[in-house]
Amino acid sequence: MYYYNVHDIVKIQSEVVLYELEYFATESFDNPDLSVKVSSRIPGGISLSRSITKPKPWDPSYIAYSEHLGSLGAKFSIEFSDEIIITVNKMISRSKHVLYVNLVEPILRFMMISRNHVLLHSACVDLGGHGLLLSAPPDTGKTTTVLKCIKNGFAFLSDDMTIIRLPNEALCFPKPMTISAHTFQTAVDVSDGRSNTGGMRIRSLVHSKGGRSFMHRLAEYNVPIFTLNAIGQIVVKPPKFNVQKILNSVNIQKSTKVESLYFLERKGNECIILDTESALSTALENSDDAFLFPPYKDLLEHISINGQSAIALLTDERRMLEKFLSKINCFKLKSDTRSWYNMITSYTESKIR
Repeated sequence: MYYYNVHDIVKIQSEVVLYELEYFATESFDNPDLSVKVSSRIPGGISLSRSITKPKPWDPSYIAYSEHLGSLGAKFSIEFSDEIIITVNKMISRSKHVLYVNLVEPILRFMMISRNHVLLHSACVDLGGHGLLLSAPPDTGKTTTVLKCIKNGFAFLSDDMTIIRLPNEALCFPKPMTISAHTFQTAVDVSDGRSNTGGMRIRSLVHSKGGRSFMHRLAEYNVPIFTLNAIGQIVVKPPKFNVQKILNSVNIQKSTKVESLYFLERKGNECIILDTESALSTALENSDDAFLFPPYKDLLEHISINGQSAIALLTDERRMLEKFLSKINCFKLKSDTRSWYNMITSYTESKIR
């Protein structure tokens, strides 16, 4: 059994190792908020489509997901009670990245909201007590920028998701980084002989923005998408690495007071100050993009945490995020040459002086 305590906000117990939560690994505890289990006894057989059902009419908090292949494909169930229990079959348990990203993290997002926190799709670094958030669509260059920041003295909090606590605090969430072949060559320390990127190119291609877009389009058709995704990531593992293993020196900081949020874009060469409403719209768009892979949309109408529906929780998330953004500076950074690091350091160092 594996145990993870995420800043004393959510405690997770799992029969499957969750590599994305390795930073939060701890000793065993009682009364987890979320449990992940593995079982072959999940309702649902061979069918003509994927579906979410409520196989226990006397227990509306229990739902089950199955696809065309029944027990040969991906199956899971979720029980929304005081302790949320996610039960998966062996196929999903073997694809640990899919288990976390497509099941655990979406539920974790809603649990965070119910506990007055926001799990925001963004990176976070700190320089001299000045906390900075970086947000961008996939494959823009955010991770490369974060690595450049770390190599030049910034403390690291997160690369993909950051926990936000009002009024303006960020808590670290140091998941493994998704490293493209380009990022590996330009920003990773390769003094230990890891300069051979042949395998990285294949893994990067499969898990690139194009690869994800293809899977999103495929999901619109009546195919066993969860099964295909799980098998694909068992065969071709995502290019994910802990930051401590790709840089020689990293300072992981637990929390920071956020001063600025930068939205990174490739086209143009300018810095635009954003009002709160514009920043909120972009932040939500980027964050939603991280959660939209199936079965997220199908789950929305069934989620219930502490008596709150997914829609009510998302409304609370929007309210909290709006308050947070109103307390900080928000910018859109445009750079044709991906020079966001230079733009960020120039502004931050001027503030420190």
